[in-house]
Amino acid sequence: MIMIGIFLCISIALATIPSENLILFVGGENVFLLMFALGMVGGLTTFTGIPYHLILMSFAAGGINPILLGIATAMGVVVGDSTMFFIGKNIKNVLPESISDLIQSLSYFLKMHPKLITPFLILYGSISPFSNDFIVASLGILGYGYWRIIVPLTLGNIVFNIGIAYAGLYAFDTIAGFLG
Repeated sequence: MIMIGIFLCISIALATIPSENLILFVGGENVFLLMFALGMVGGLTTFTGIPYHLILMSFAAGGINPILLGIATAMGVVVGDSTMFFIGKNIKNVLPESISDLIQSLSYFLKMHPKLITPFLILYGSISPFSNDFIVASLGILGYGYWRIIVPLTLGNIVFNIGIAYAGLYAFDTIAGFLG
């Protein structure tokens, strides 16, 4: 509950800062690096306390290229997801039996429907504002290959983050007015 409160407070504070001031504070040359770093932190934490989506929207509203912002952010998310994949791959031997049984059930379902994985990952990455950690770690535990997971999820994340940036470009004032 505290994390939700902190997230809301940070979000409201960010929504009240004019995007031009945020860009001046960070520096135009550092915007992409910052978005990469925020995306990486977002990709590493299951319940992120960093509302990087609003910062992404604010930068786009301030005139930074939304396509490049979306790609930089998505690449940061990929680094965080990659870390979670390798953690998942390496913890499978220490999982409790109940979780191992659940994962085996999921594994059976996926083996029966292997063609669903790629479209699901692209769709999830394209529309979900939630962390990819659970999916990436679970598929790593199941033994799926890194590229089979990361490539479609990355494509989806690029679409999602570019979409969020364009939402900022065209609707940031309305969203900020709603939050602030």
